[in-house]
Amino acid sequence: MMLTRAAARPAAGLRAATFAAPAALRSRALPVTWARGMAKDNKPQSPRFSKRPAQKSTPLPPSNGTSASAPKPVPEPPKQPATPQEPEQAPIPDLSKLPDLTQGIPSTLEYETAGATDRSVLAAIEEEEAAKAGGGGRSKGELPASAYVSSSERRRQKLVMWALGLTGLSAVVGVAYLGRDWDEEELSKNPEVPNGWSIGLWWKRAMARMGDTVTYYQEPAFEKLLPDPDPSFERPYTLCISLEDMLVHSEWSRDHGWRVAKRPGVDYFLHYLSQYYEIVLFTTVPFATGEPLVRKLDPYRFIMWPLFREATKYKDGEIIKV
Repeated sequence: MMLTRAAARPAAGLRAATFAAPAALRSRALPVTWARGMAKDNKPQSPRFSKRPAQKSTPLPPSNGTSASAPKPVPEPPKQPATPQEPEQAPIPDLSKLPDLTQGIPSTLEYETAGATDRSVLAAIEEEEAAKAGGGGRSKGELPASAYVSSSERRRQKLVMWALGLTGLSAVVGVAYLGRDWDEEELSKNPEVPNGWSIGLWWKRAMARMGDTVTYYQEPAFEKLLPDPDPSFERPYTLCISLEDMLVHSEWSRDHGWRVAKRPGVDYFLHYLSQYYEIVLFTTVPFATGEPLVRKLDPYRFIMWPLFREATKYKDGEIIKV
């Protein structure tokens, strides 16, 4: 401690003598001492000991002897304001080539009649482009057409193929079954097509059986619609009447649905004519619909023989009462 204080006193005295010396002497001794002082002052200090604000060092006025050695500050050139760059303008479209839509959508008849939408022309253009691309039907790096089909579409196509195959197989089996040989009853009804194993006879028997099946729905259910008259109830004449729009009238409305109305005087009409005529009801209404109406309309059974749609004949898309 004693040696440190003894060494610090000459240094402090030298610094005070330097500031007290004239300017000429100060200019010579100042740089060394000032550099040593700056070296000591530049040491980092902890923030709790640096309570005094940092003092700004004022530059010393240059002397005559050191003015040439001191560097002069070079003034910076003034900064020029940056000029904003003009944005690139988009090209202005030629509006004269666009269609005039103020009077509606123009017709494309001339464009279509010129052959621009012809499939053959478009196919030729596509073939030319494919040939230019590589000649293999598709351009380089392009996947085949099957690669763009989804899995669900492939599954759907597979199901369609299976359905078509089963339909064809069932058709072949059905024709083979219908073309089997006749039994005794069928042979008596179709004597023109004999039994045999040839393909022609097999096909004719299949078509004959198919025709009989269709005829069952086209022809009346019974060959003889009316039975022979009973002598105890025999009448001199037979009167054939219709149900719809003669005895009853049906109409449909949005509020009430289907409604059936009985014509005035129907009861007296049936009661009076039943004394002189054999009354037969012949209508195109199905049995399931007409039977409840007839039973309610004629509770005393003045109508002896009711005939419904099952007794009619279907020909050329029309229902005929024969």
